[in-house]
Amino acid sequence: MTLSDSVMNKRLLVILTAAMLLGMVTPMTTPVIAATPPSDGSTVTLTEDTNWNQTSTMNGSVIVPVGVNLTISESISVAQGSSLDVQGNLIMDGGQLNAENPPSDLQFWSAYGSSATLFLPESAGIPFSIKIFSAPGYNLSNYTAQWNDGPKDDMEGDEHTTPGSVIIPGAGGTLSFESILGEYGELVIDRIEVERTLSETNTYEATELDYSGWLLRGDSGFSLNIQTGATLTATDAGISGADMTINGAFSATNTVVSASGPITLTGSAASVSMNGGGFEGSRDDHDIVADTEAQISLNNIDGTGGIVDLWERQLASQVLQFPGSGITFNITGVGPQERTLQGLSMVDGTYVVPANYQQGPRIVEIGYADGTVWTEDATVGGIEWFTAWGTYYGTNSNLEKITNPSIQFGIIPQISVTSVEITKEAHLGKRATVMVTLSNTGSADAGNPDDLIDSVAIECYDGENRADISPTYPAVDVMAGETAGVELKWGHAQEGNATLVCSPLTPSQIAIEGFLGGGSIQSKNIVWSAAAEAPPGMSPMVISFLVALVVGLGLVTYFTAIHGNEVTRTITVERDELDDLDDL
Repeated sequence: MTLSDSVMNKRLLVILTAAMLLGMVTPMTTPVIAATPPSDGSTVTLTEDTNWNQTSTMNGSVIVPVGVNLTISESISVAQGSSLDVQGNLIMDGGQLNAENPPSDLQFWSAYGSSATLFLPESAGIPFSIKIFSAPGYNLSNYTAQWNDGPKDDMEGDEHTTPGSVIIPGAGGTLSFESILGEYGELVIDRIEVERTLSETNTYEATELDYSGWLLRGDSGFSLNIQTGATLTATDAGISGADMTINGAFSATNTVVSASGPITLTGSAASVSMNGGGFEGSRDDHDIVADTEAQISLNNIDGTGGIVDLWERQLASQVLQFPGSGITFNITGVGPQERTLQGLSMVDGTYVVPANYQQGPRIVEIGYADGTVWTEDATVGGIEWFTAWGTYYGTNSNLEKITNPSIQFGIIPQISVTSVEITKEAHLGKRATVMVTLSNTGSADAGNPDDLIDSVAIECYDGENRADISPTYPAVDVMAGETAGVELKWGHAQEGNATLVCSPLTPSQIAIEGFLGGGSIQSKNIVWSAAAEAPPGMSPMVISFLVALVVGLGLVTYFTAIHGNEVTRTITVERDELDDLDDL
């Protein structure tokens, strides 16, 4: 081998080693795949970081699993019924997600005003007429239409024509709608057609116009779900026509969410943080609907406005848990109307706080379109509970904004049996004497010492069966911090060992076990046996004879003593007295 061959081999060795090291390093980096979304209606689960960086159409379902990033930097048109389920991270860097078929109808929202308006950008001086079309399945009846300051026309059916040339518009004009007093119906507008005299027609989808007093109507174009632990980060981006559910984190800068409201926030891990941009259009009277745990931070944003508030917090259902049934109370400041309710707890101690005046969740916070915030400040008070032991009062407090708050009672009795003492044993056919001691470790009396009724009764068991005791339900009053005893008689039917187990009879209204005390205590073990028999040879007849003999001797002794001490007296009876006796 020559020197040149040796040098060449060393160079090859260095190159091969470097190549091997590069091969080992390269798999450690995560590749970003430039790809396009599905277009054939299929479901695709991404397996690595992906960038949609070209204009395309998405038709199907895309799953972004945990640990995977999907970056959108161009405009994606989303077909009807498609879905994007994010478990990892969705990054919209200047990108767009636009539904092909967003909600395009408008519904009159009379609950917030007497009229609703649409602004038509028609030019001046050209005669025209305005045709109004209702959405399929609806009609225009029971509403009026008015162009600018012209007359109000009653509308009927699914199409109505208003002559726009009654008043020549300047740079456009306003079409106003009102409900006819005393009539009922749903006004849902699909489109407006403006017909000009030169056979020219301008067609406007309702949602293309500037409007006030309307809500979006129609199905969402696609669904966008951000799961718990997932993130959606959007910068200079746009989302249109989506049904958005946020259980993770949504962070946006200068991003507009249109025709997608309200977005839904659920759970303690859910949050929305927006700086710049905002919302345009909602199917309800708020842009965001959240539960009481989700976080909302909105800075320098525009909301849909008008009758649509920025956000609304709701409690889907709230059940108050009281310790027992029959508890009366009142709740003040409930809902936006700040109502006062009077309540009564049910058999299981619960009370369902009603929603607003209609079925559905209760509104507990509103972020108004003007930037002010209303928060419910409801209180529970006047809590009173009448029981067999006495009347007790709950603690007045603010009504927590949680699903199942518990109502507290601070001053209550706590009754327990502390001992069951056999003070006199007995045999079968007789009753043992028992002293039962009760203790009240609570802060309220159980019973009233000033009346004639003992309130705290006890019950006892002899094995698995109710014990034969007298009285059947012994009772006593037990004051706060004191003990009291009650005596009873206990009978047993069978020979052998036995114990007596006693516990307080707590009021029947209790729904939470142990709330006023309870529990049982067992007596010591005693032996029940038959009565002792007479000694052998002493039959009952002999015993009776001896008893009679003793009694007879006693009587003889008594009368003998009386006779020995007797004093002789003489009684003289006159004749007249004898005659009187004869008459008897």
